[in-house]
Amino acid sequence: MKKINLDNLNEEYIYDAFEVSGNESEALNDSYLELYELIGRDAMLKLFKYFRGDKIDCPMRLYRSDYIANLVNQTTDRRERAKIARAGGYTIKFIEGILSKRRNEYDLDGE
Repeated sequence: MKKINLDNLNEEYIYDAFEVSGNESEALNDSYLELYELIGRDAMLKLFKYFRGDKIDCPMRLYRSDYIANLVNQTTDRRERAKIARAGGYTIKFIEGILSKRRNEYDLDGE
C-alpha cells in the first residue's frame, strides 16, 4: 500500500493507493464488484462518487410513455404503431390510451 496523501483524496487516488487493481474481488463490496464487472472501473467509481448511500431504482422501461406516444402518433399504420409501442416496452393499447386522453384534454381545452 502506498502512503496516502490526505491533501489529494479522491476515488481514483484511493483506488490506486489501496492497490485495488487486480484485487477487486477481494477489495470491493459485492454491489460495487458487480458494477465493476458490468460497466468497468471508471464508471463504477463515478457511480460511487455521485450516488453512494442512495438507493438506485432502475425502472423496467427505459423510455417515458409520453415519448413513445409521440413516436406512435407520427404514423397511422396500426402495425407500425404496435411495433413502436412494443419496442419501447409498452402495449399499443396503453399508448393509445395516452393519445386518447390527450385528445380528450385538447377537446375540452379547445372549446
